[in-house]
Amino acid sequence: MRIELYFELEKNIIPSDNRAMFVSFLKKTLEECNQGKYYEHYFTGTDRKDYCFVPLFDKPQYEKDKIILASPRLKLIFSASDKSKIGQIFYFAFIGMKHKRFPLPDKNSMILKKIVKVQEEVITSDKVIFRTVPGGGLIIREHFRENNTDNYYTINDKEFEEKAGDSLKRQAIYAGFAENEVQEIKIKTISGKKVVTRIYKQFIDISIGFFLIEAKPEILQYFYQVGVGGHSSMGYGLLQIIQQI
Repeated sequence: MRIELYFELEKNIIPSDNRAMFVSFLKKTLEECNQGKYYEHYFTGTDRKDYCFVPLFDKPQYEKDKIILASPRLKLIFSASDKSKIGQIFYFAFIGMKHKRFPLPDKNSMILKKIVKVQEEVITSDKVIFRTVPGGGLIIREHFRENNTDNYYTINDKEFEEKAGDSLKRQAIYAGFAENEVQEIKIKTISGKKVVTRIYKQFIDISIGFFLIEAKPEILQYFYQVGVGGHSSMGYGLLQIIQQI
């Protein structure tokens, strides 16, 4: 399920490090839904979440610690897997948040004004050209437990496609797809570039652009719905279908 949320802001300025405020909104959404019945399931622990989102801003002008928008409006694209009821749960929870003022940093606030369900494309091919949705990007991270450090890879790195493929395979295995099907997953860069994003005061290298992903159609459909790579539940990894080959 893919949903577009349209917000009005009190001020047309938001922090450049803004992912936390959208995560807080999602948390508040589930806290307010059905006496918080679903909150613990989706917002406790470190398990990967079967949803992703990306914020889209109106003609943003980026400054050091803030983003100035052309108008006090923004759109949030939210996408979730059909394998669970998470999309439906959030959809009805979002309805409960309409017209409620949600506080933001720097004495700002936003109000959810409109909710639109978007028709998803059904994937029938085993090769799809995807584009990272503007405002997001692909985060490929390798974690080292021995010293609790991370390496981030972008399309500028020669190991990128190998590491990205490994990341997608781990994600598919975690989602319950068969091992023999998972081993067929491949990703190839078509075009793109490295950019730097800011998450919780940390600067991270990410990749944006066009990618060819090969896998079983049901795996590609899953990637399309929940996003790929790291930090998808923090506003990254959301994909747009360009062409089924």
